[in-house]
Amino acid sequence: MSIAEYVDPFCYFGTCSAAALEGKYGPLIQAGVIILFFLIFNFIVKTLLLKLKDQINPSKHAWGWSFVAAIPKPLGYLVWYVALICSLDTISSGFFDVHLLKIHHLLSVGTVLAFGWFLLRWNAKVCHAFMEKSQNNGCKMTSGKLDMISKVATIGIIFLTLFLLLDVTGRSVQTLIAFGGIGGLALAFASQQMISNFFGGLMVYMTQPFMIGEWIVLPEKNIEGHIEEIGWYLTCIRNLEKRPIYVPNAIFTQTIVITPSRMTHERIKNIISLRHCDMTVVKVIVDEIKSMLLNHSSIDQHLKVEAYFSGFGQNGLEIEFSAYMSKASGGNFSALKQDIYFKIAEIVKKNHAQLSTPVNVIEIPGGVGVSVHHQEGMPLLMKR
Repeated sequence: MSIAEYVDPFCYFGTCSAAALEGKYGPLIQAGVIILFFLIFNFIVKTLLLKLKDQINPSKHAWGWSFVAAIPKPLGYLVWYVALICSLDTISSGFFDVHLLKIHHLLSVGTVLAFGWFLLRWNAKVCHAFMEKSQNNGCKMTSGKLDMISKVATIGIIFLTLFLLLDVTGRSVQTLIAFGGIGGLALAFASQQMISNFFGGLMVYMTQPFMIGEWIVLPEKNIEGHIEEIGWYLTCIRNLEKRPIYVPNAIFTQTIVITPSRMTHERIKNIISLRHCDMTVVKVIVDEIKSMLLNHSSIDQHLKVEAYFSGFGQNGLEIEFSAYMSKASGGNFSALKQDIYFKIAEIVKKNHAQLSTPVNVIEIPGGVGVSVHHQEGMPLLMKR
């Protein structure tokens, strides 16, 4: 078969397609061919983008991977939208000899909306990629900072999309600014709480008294838990019973916030009581407790370490000790505290002392006597 025989079918198909696009076979065929060409274009572009996405490593090229991953959906919907508008215009002009009103405005609006959607998707995917890198210590920025940047970028994208829509539809930006100034003033009076919560969320992002995942305490509100989400209006705190608590952001600008998860040290302070008959070994026990604290790997020796005999208590001889456990030691505070208490108990036992127990004195008129039952050897209390 000659080359001409191969080429002729393609030439014939191209000629027929061109004739169909020009409307020689009627408006319905013309609209169908338009939709077919857009479908083929959409399929080819999506296939190329998917192959390109698979070739990019998201951990090394987060921006490029996010860019390619964000395109397909907005582009696909834009292609369908343009195909639909062009087909409707073709059918309308073919049967009724009337074109759609302001078709260029419709196409421009669709393009701007698709562009804004693409930017929002790109922003979300970039933020997600960098958060994963942050969790794997591949990014210096914390998840809280990344979330703040993402939210600020979202606001910027929304405003950019609105201004582009005004531009393509021929609206005046100055009119919007003037209306926004008057409307914004009225809105400010009508929604003070909403605005205060919005700026409260903005201040949380800027000052960062806490971040997602951290444990916080609001003592005045009797709220304690871990931060699950920081929104523009509400912050979700999961309390110790795993119940979600939604706190308006304005609260954080008006109350004390404690962030225990940022503690560098935890203080261990307690008092033990020995029996009064152990007075001879009190000094030895105090010295050994202080020596143990000074040599313990989890105790920060740069901070004050104390152990001393604090006085004669009602129940026994009181020994008070105090030290600071460092978070840098890498251990759990509760487990470290338990280890120290066990070591103190061993010191007391080694010196043949005992911890005292509370003594309760009960006075009975006439007094009591003690006798022993000779058969069972059990003491009995008898009134005198």
